[in-house]
Amino acid sequence: MKKRLMLCALAAVMLLCACAGAAAEEFGFGQVSPMDLPDYMAPGDTSPLYTMPDGYDPAVEEYDVSVPAAQSNHVYAGATPIPIDPIDMPTATPRPELSFTFGDYTASKLGITFKSAVGYDINENIAGSYILTEPAAAVKDNYPCVITLEISGVTKSFSLDDVKTSLSRYLAAEGAQYKTWETYKAASKTLMNARGYYNNYRGVLADGTIVRGRVHMVLLENSQLLTLHITCPGWYNSSYMKIYDAIHSSIKPIAE
Repeated sequence: MKKRLMLCALAAVMLLCACAGAAAEEFGFGQVSPMDLPDYMAPGDTSPLYTMPDGYDPAVEEYDVSVPAAQSNHVYAGATPIPIDPIDMPTATPRPELSFTFGDYTASKLGITFKSAVGYDINENIAGSYILTEPAAAVKDNYPCVITLEISGVTKSFSLDDVKTSLSRYLAAEGAQYKTWETYKAASKTLMNARGYYNNYRGVLADGTIVRGRVHMVLLENSQLLTLHITCPGWYNSSYMKIYDAIHSSIKPIAE
C-alpha cells in the first residue's frame, strides 16, 4: 500500500514538472521569437519577453498609457508588442535615445508637404517616389534610416481590403532580402485623413544587422494609394519612430 502511494506521489510530481515545463515554453522561456525581442536585445537572448494582454485590440492607435514612462519610451499600441509589467521588462541596457531637429519638406511631384528630421539626403529621381536618406555622418550600426513616400494610381474599385492585401505583398517583397523576417499584425490607422493600414517588421540581414521598420498604406481620393515606409537600425527603433510620428502628424496636400 505504501509502495503504491509512493508511486502515485512520484507520478504526481512528474506531472507537475511536465506542466511547469510546458508553461515555461508557452510564456517564452524556451525559444524566443525575434518579433518579441526589444530593439536593443541581441539575437538569441532569452531574457523575459514582451507579451500581449488577453483581449488586446491591435487597432487601438494611442500610446499604451498602462506602461509608466519610466519603464518605456514610445511604446506603441497596434502592431507593436507591449511590455505588460515590470517582470516582463528586459534586463539588457538599451541604446541611448536619439533627438532630432524637425523641418519642412515639400515633395512637389507627389503634391504633399510634411515635417521630418532635417539634413537628410533627398532623392526624387524615381517616378512617384520621394526618398529621404540619413546622412552618412549620422548613421548608426552601419544601417541608415531611410524614409520612402510613394503615391501610385489604383482602380476605382480598389477597396480597403485591397489596401491590406497590398501592404501584405509589400512586406513580403521587403522581407526577401533578409535572413530572418517577421511582422506582427496589420492595424487600421489614418494618414493624411485617409483610411488604411500599417504594420511593423523586424529583419536580420546576412551580416547580422538588426533592422526594424514600419509600412503604412492608405487609400487617397481620386484612386491613389499613398505608402509611407520608414526603415532604421533595430536597436534605435524607438528613437526613429519619432520621425514617423512627425511625418504622420504633419503630412498634408500642398496648398493650391
